[in-house]
This record gives sequence, C-alpha cells and structure tokens, in this order.
Amino acid sequence: MTEVKSERSVPSARGAAPLLGHARRLARDPFGFLKSLSAGSGLVSMKLGPHPVVVVSDPTLTDQLLRDDRTFDKGGPLMDLVAPAVGRGLATCPRSEHRAPRRLLQPLFHPKRLEGYVDGMVSAVRTVLDDWRDGDVLDVPLEMRKLSLRIAVSAFFSNQLPPAVRDQTADDMTAILVGFAQRLARPPLFDLLPTPANRRYKAALRRLRRMAADTVATRRANAQDPGDDFLALLIDGKDARGVPVHSERGEIDQLLTFLVAPTATAGSVLSWALQELATKPGLQERLREEAQTVLVGSPAAAEHLGKLEFTKQVVTETLRMYPSLWFAPLRIVTADTQLGGYDLPAGTVVAFSPYLVQRSAEFYVDPDRFDPDRWDSASLPAPSRQAFIPFGTGARQCIAQDFAFNELVLALATLAAQWRFEPVAGRPLPTRASVNLTPRALYLRVFSRENTEGGTATGVPSSQSAGARPGNRRPTSSPAWQI
Repeated sequence: MTEVKSERSVPSARGAAPLLGHARRLARDPFGFLKSLSAGSGLVSMKLGPHPVVVVSDPTLTDQLLRDDRTFDKGGPLMDLVAPAVGRGLATCPRSEHRAPRRLLQPLFHPKRLEGYVDGMVSAVRTVLDDWRDGDVLDVPLEMRKLSLRIAVSAFFSNQLPPAVRDQTADDMTAILVGFAQRLARPPLFDLLPTPANRRYKAALRRLRRMAADTVATRRANAQDPGDDFLALLIDGKDARGVPVHSERGEIDQLLTFLVAPTATAGSVLSWALQELATKPGLQERLREEAQTVLVGSPAAAEHLGKLEFTKQVVTETLRMYPSLWFAPLRIVTADTQLGGYDLPAGTVVAFSPYLVQRSAEFYVDPDRFDPDRWDSASLPAPSRQAFIPFGTGARQCIAQDFAFNELVLALATLAAQWRFEPVAGRPLPTRASVNLTPRALYLRVFSRENTEGGTATGVPSSQSAGARPGNRRPTSSPAWQI
C-alpha cells in the first residue's frame, strides 16, 4: 500500500534543459528516462518542453487517477498535439462532451456485433499479405499500419474509401505520426518554421480532414437506408431528447479518431510482436503450430478466436511490454486535490505510464522479459487489474478494446500461419518517443510457409524470389520519416 505523506509539493526530476526541459532525454532514451522517474515516491514533476508535468508511476495511484475523470479530466500537451488531427473526438474530448457520444457508439462494440467485423478484418490482412513475396525485407511498422488502416476502413468507413484515397491516407498517417514525434521533443516555435517536414505534416493534416469531410458528405448524399453502422450512427445519432449528438465538425473528429487511433495503436503492437517473434524462433514456431492446427489452412474466423490460446498470450504479453499509449500526459486537474499525499493545484497536467505500471516488479516476475507463458491461465493466477492497463481503465477506457484485441489475435494468427519472420543482420532497432510506442526502422525478412515447407531450404529464399523487392525494402520517404 502506498505510504500517505504529509501535504507537500511533488519533487522535481533533475536535468531539465533550457526550453526543452526533459523532452530531449525522453526522446533519446524513453524507457531509461521513464524508469528513472519511477525510482522515487510514485509522483515526480518533469518538464515536457515548457510544460510542467507530474508523472504518476505507482500502479495504485494510477488507478485512482484513471477512475476519477471528474477531478482528472482529459487535457494537457498531448491533447494539444493530436488535436489538429482528431479534434475533440471520443478519445480526446473533455468529460463534459464524452458521455453522449460514448453511449451512442457503444452498441457498435457489443460482443454480438464484434463477430460481424471478423470477416472484414481477415480480408484486410490477407489483402496486405498478398503483396508480400518470399524473401522480401519489409518495413514492418509501415506494413502493419497498412494492415490496421485497411481494418479500420472496413469496420468504420463501410469500405467507402477508394483505393487511391486509402493509399494516400496511409501515407498521410505516416507523415502525421512522424510530425507528432518531432513535436513532442522540441519547442513549439520550431513547428512554425517552413521546413519540408513541417510542410509535409501540415499538408497531410489538411488532406486527412478533407477526406473525412468528403466521406461524411458522400454518406449523407447516398444514405437511402439509415442503417446502424458506424457512419450511420455518427451522422444520424440523437440523444435521449432527440437532439443530434454531433455537429458537422464533431462527425469529422469522431471519424478521424476511429481511423487514426486504431491504425496507430494496432500497427504499433503488431510490429513489436513480430520483432519479438523474429528474435525468438521457439515462440514463433509455437505460434505457427497453433495457427496451422486451429485454422487448418482456412481463413481465420470468429469461431477460431476461442481456440487461439497461445496467440492470445502473445498478444497480451506484447500489450504488457509495449503498450501503444506508453506515456500519456493527457489529464489535467480540475480542482485543487491531493494524490498520494502530494498537493496538485487546479490546472496541473498529470501523466501516467502504462509502460511503467506493466513493468512493475511488484506484479511481474522478471518484468522486462518477453514471456507469453506468464498469461497461461491454466497454471498461473492473473495479475492485479491495476497492473495491466494497455487500454486504460475507468469511464475513459478504450471503447474498442475488445475489437482491438480480436483484431490483433486474428492478424497475428494469419501472419504466423503464412509467413516466417527473421531479423535483418546489422540493422539496429532504435526507439523514439512519440504519441505511440513504435519500433523505429524495424526491418524483417519474410519467408513464405508454403515455399519453405514445400521443399525449399529453410531460411533460404528460392532463386526466383531471392532478395527484397525495392518497393518493400524501404519506405519511399527519407530517413527522417521513419518512426
């Protein structure tokens, strides 16, 4: 139990630089810097650029923070950072604007509705995999963003985006995520400079919001039957008084929230899962055996979810070690309060870190080791719910957490059944702080299971497919785009 302290100010982290605060240290060594903050009292103050931020690392205090969204409302520098893309959507709006759209959209994620998304998920995965060739070297985060974007379009856009628009949107998503990473680690003044990176970022934001506005307008013009899919509820949804829940801008914000959030988060988690599996052949083989035994050569389907037990363990362990929302300076104190015995005046920006909570030695044995078997429910007790928060908790818990988990399980099973992944020698794997925890410059070589199990040498591509295709070897953008 956390010790109760007398009323006092939160201690400050050392080493803040002028203008940047601790942002540069966070950007260069995100994991190491966060762990240095967790060594003290459970609360410590740092500076994210010019912004003072109180970081909460204690799991019990984090749970208290997340469950009291009246005192700790959404706000802060991370909200300001993502607002140009998603505005005041479900994930970013204040408490006063959250309940009505949450109630409106919740039925879309009822367990009975989730099964209806499975075919679209699997079809989206297989479409991306159809472009891979035996022996390709893939930019894994880019490929996983393509995959998760297709799934989001299938589920929330009713496949309304033409292929050319979808491809442009994928490129724009990359530019925006890179822009987020750059802005997190530098003073806002640099965002105003007319650099090529800033111009790309701003152009991508304009196209993304224009695409969302066009999607809403097209659906309005062609809607003969209102239906009950995401777009229909978004456009026609009314509250208990019969008042429309969303304005036109609100519709665009929500649409982009359900495009940007799942694309960035699912793509990140899948990338980390493949990185771990590529460096641990034994785990990858266990995953392949389960996928091939359960799927028996057929596409993954809803009835397979209950049988992919080891795949679920791999997904859960990846979510534990590499939560996409890893550092979240996105709560603001609405009235003078205390947390852990420390004074927090109104207006204080508070950050929490699922990364720190989920690597706590208090709850996990050898917490920095990737071990899917720690989630074997047949032999091990589950950890405290406070120690596993990749989707948050409380009233602002991710509305699509079950959708996302199913997506990750089905995608990983399909990947494991069809492809084998190997590291590319000599490529470092740096990690840069951004909104989402993404492995930067992660390249893996892929081998078709059909070819390697059909007689070609294990680990050696066939003569017809040796080497990587130029289109898959590297992203078309400059190295500064890599995230």
